[in-house]
Amino acid sequence: MNPFPPSIRTVGIFAPAGIPDPEKLAAGLERLRAWGLEPVFPGRDDPPERFFAAADACRRQRLHELLADPRVDLLLAARGGYGCARLLDGLDWSRFLERNLPLIGYSDLTALQAAAYARGYRRGVFGPMLTGDFARRPAAGETDLLAGVFASLRAVLSGQAQTFPDLESLRPGTAAGPLFPANLSVLASLVGTPHLPDLAGTILVLEDVGEAAYRIDRYLHQLDQAGALRGVAGLVFGQFSRTEDEHWLPAVLADFAARIDGPVATGLAFGHAFPSCSLPVGAPARLEPAAAGRLQLVTAPRP
Repeated sequence: MNPFPPSIRTVGIFAPAGIPDPEKLAAGLERLRAWGLEPVFPGRDDPPERFFAAADACRRQRLHELLADPRVDLLLAARGGYGCARLLDGLDWSRFLERNLPLIGYSDLTALQAAAYARGYRRGVFGPMLTGDFARRPAAGETDLLAGVFASLRAVLSGQAQTFPDLESLRPGTAAGPLFPANLSVLASLVGTPHLPDLAGTILVLEDVGEAAYRIDRYLHQLDQAGALRGVAGLVFGQFSRTEDEHWLPAVLADFAARIDGPVATGLAFGHAFPSCSLPVGAPARLEPAAAGRLQLVTAPRP
């Protein structure tokens, strides 16, 4: 299923963080071309530096090149990893906001999505990346799941509403506000920088991978102490996959649910585990009661 609406013909690929796996990169590009799309990847042959896809200045410049290319309809991250935060201070934000292209990426892309949101950008998408689900060859029983991943992305890119029912309620209530999905540890790393947006009034959605329960507690505590959770309208916990001491996680999430004035839900299929939904950054959303003891998250089209 091609998740891109007809208005998207040329996809700008950029690697703002870790080094893309060559085989997965080729598979992702092949899938885009099979859908009739033209991928443009100016940094494909850049030499890596340490654990980055290229030097900071080079990775930033490649993004600037895509922003300057009038053919590019959408920006798609090759992968996450680590490195996006290192690009923020020197990024041409005026050009970024002027082009106002949809940008797809999650995980370490939280740093870029958050910094852009803080500057008024509202076309970000937390969704699959090129060497992730775009490169996935579904195993037995996964074909329908992958189709669901792409259907969710298409809904976001096409401006369609999505409903995620049957979430476990940790704190009841009703809330409405702009949706802000994020990777927890990356969001916490922005505390004290000019790139952390004001989250007051948002419905915040958090996920992470490979973090022990005590570190999840630490990141949440850091955000709380910094005042970043103050005024959040609602909170949704997504997937915390590959969590060490996982048996402590429910208590950690319940602790911080009690600190939020609005409703809090858990169990959203969003994050690093497969399958994961796509979420629009800044789109209107509601967190509201469903069945007894349950909540549902509803996202509306962007205005």
